[in-house]
Amino acid sequence: MINLTLLQTTPAIVVAIILMVLLILAYLFGYRFRTYQVRKNPELGKTDITTINGMLLGVLGLLLAFTFSMSNTRYDTRRQVVIEEANNIGTVILRTDVYPDSMRSVLRSGLKEYVEARIAFYEAGMDMSKTMMYFLKADSISGTVWAAVAKYAKKDNITTRTSEMIPALNAMIDITTTRRAAGESTIPDSILYFLFGLCLSSGFLLGYDHKGVINWVVVIGFAITLSATVFTILDLDRPRSGLVNLDGPNQKIVALRGMFKE
Repeated sequence: MINLTLLQTTPAIVVAIILMVLLILAYLFGYRFRTYQVRKNPELGKTDITTINGMLLGVLGLLLAFTFSMSNTRYDTRRQVVIEEANNIGTVILRTDVYPDSMRSVLRSGLKEYVEARIAFYEAGMDMSKTMMYFLKADSISGTVWAAVAKYAKKDNITTRTSEMIPALNAMIDITTTRRAAGESTIPDSILYFLFGLCLSSGFLLGYDHKGVINWVVVIGFAITLSATVFTILDLDRPRSGLVNLDGPNQKIVALRGMFKE
């Protein structure tokens, strides 16, 4: 079972709110720190770090674009894998029709349990213990179905059944590992912490470079915009929680229940 880090278990909205507050505080700290230094040494008031701020904001923009691309690519991959799994399971269910009724009944019974286990695997959400339990349950059921097909193939004179069912069943089993790996593949915490650090550094230096009265509309707008961008990145990167999820694609697997109605 995968062990989630503190950052992965903290809701994206909470992370975004904390970042927004810290950005405002970093800006104010930078502003106050410059004011304090200028009082001690008026010559420091002539220091211009506009070029440095421009460079830092450019790096921040590149990192935001990079992490957004990473999270969006991972989301698209997960969505495609779920749809592919639904297609693979549906293919296996359809191909049970070429078997005699006795064998078809056994296979469809097992596949029905398998579909329910795969639906529960997603609906378990962030409960990793339940997620793993349903993953292993589905794996056990697919193993039983495979054993039944393999045993029947040894005494079946019609090789067409075997040549059609075995590849489809194999694809159905293999896609579960692919889906699990895609779900566990998230942006490394080290990159996200670096992003947070860069955001706060930018806030501090922007505040340090500010001269005159603070415009709170600009400061709060900057903090909200940056934290909202980070929230979107985190939300895309978490397939089992948040506003952007895989409920839609997973309905393709839920819809497979209809194939068992006779």
